Amino acid sequence: MKTALKENPFSNRAIWLYTVAFVFYATNHMLIIALPFLSQTLGAGRSEIGMIMGSYMFVSMFLRPLAGAVVDRFGPKNIFMIALVLNAIVLASYSLEDLWAFAIMRALQGAILAFFSMTIHLLIIDLLSEKMRGQGLSLLSLSSMLPYTFVPALVLYMKDQISMTALLMIFAAMGVTNIVLGIRLYVTIGQQASKEDSKGSELQTVHDKKQASSVLFPAIIMLLASVVFSVAPTFLPLYLESQGLHSAPLYFLTETAVLIFIRFFGRKHIPSSETFPKWLVVLLIACFTLSPALLAMSISTPILLAAAVFNGLALSLLYPTLMTYISFIVPTHVRGYSIGWFIAAADFGTSSGAFMMGWLAETFSFETMLGTATCLGVATLILALIYHGGKKVAA
Repeated sequence: MKTALKENPFSNRAIWLYTVAFVFYATNHMLIIALPFLSQTLGAGRSEIGMIMGSYMFVSMFLRPLAGAVVDRFGPKNIFMIALVLNAIVLASYSLEDLWAFAIMRALQGAILAFFSMTIHLLIIDLLSEKMRGQGLSLLSLSSMLPYTFVPALVLYMKDQISMTALLMIFAAMGVTNIVLGIRLYVTIGQQASKEDSKGSELQTVHDKKQASSVLFPAIIMLLASVVFSVAPTFLPLYLESQGLHSAPLYFLTETAVLIFIRFFGRKHIPSSETFPKWLVVLLIACFTLSPALLAMSISTPILLAAAVFNGLALSLLYPTLMTYISFIVPTHVRGYSIGWFIAAADFGTSSGAFMMGWLAETFSFETMLGTATCLGVATLILALIYHGGKKVAA
C-alpha cells in the first residue's frame, strides 16, 4: 500500500501538499498587490513602498541555502509546521496597519518563504518514488504558480468592494486555514529520516557541503534563464505601449495557458533519474532564446503569440527538470542545502535581470534589451551543449 502511494503523484497526501502550497502562495500573491495600496494610504512614498516590497525577495534569496541546511538537519516535517504557524502570525500582524510593521513583517515573510519552499520540495521528494519525482515536482510548481494567474485581478476587484482592514483580516484567516491543512498533512506523513539518518546529518562536514558543488552547473543555467525570463513580465507591456500597442494581455494569457497545460500534461516527460537531461534542457533553452529574438524582429500579433508559446514552454519545464536532476545527483543529507543554492540562483537571476535589463532599456532601447536577452540565451545554449553532465555523489 505504501509503495502504491509513492507511485501516485495524485495520492491524498500529495494533493494535500499541493493544496497547502496553493493557499500559501495565493496569500503571498494577494499581499504583493494589496500591500502597496495600503502602504500608500498610510503615507508611504514610492521608494518606501519599494523597500517594503523588495525586502521580501531579498531576505528570501539570501536565506535559502541556510534554510536548506537547517531543514537537512531537523527534517522538513517539523520545519514545515513551524513555517506555517509563523506565517499565520505574520499575516495577522499586518492588521496593525503601521509602515514599520509592514517592513518588518514583509522581511519576516521572506525568511518564512525560504524555509517553507524548501520543506515542500523535500516533502514531495520523500512522498513519491524516484520514478514519480519529476511529476511531483512539476505539479508542486504548478500549484505554487496557479495563484499568479487570477489573484491580481481578484485583489484589484476586492479592494474596491471591502476595506483594506477587512482584506488583511482575510489574509490572516487564510494563514490559520493553512495551519489546519498543514496539521492534516503533518499527522499523515512520517519523519524524513530515521534517527540514524538524523545523526548522520548532524555530522555534516565542510567536505559534505563541497560535494553539493554538483549543483553549480544547473544553478548557472537557471540563473541565466531567469535573467531572460525577467524581460517579459517587467518590460514587455512598456515596450508594446511605447509602440502604440495594447496586446500585452494577449501575450501573458497565451504564455500562462501554455505554462499550465504543459506543466500538467507534460509532467510525464520530465526525466526522473541521475542522468543529465541534456537534449531536453537544450530544447528548452532554445525556446526561451527564440522568444526575445522574435520580439526583437517584430511585434506583430502572430510573432507575439509565437514568442509567448516558446517562453511558456521553457517556463513550464526548465525549472522542474533541473530541480528533479539536482535531487538525484546531490547527497541526501545535503539535498536541502543544494536545492537552496539552486533556488537562490533563480531568485538572483530574476532580480538582477530586471535591474540589468531596465538599465539597458533606459540607456539604449528596448530593442537592445531584447537583443541582449537573446545573446544571453545563446550563451546559455552553448554552455548546455558543451556540458557532459555531472555524476551522482555518494550519500
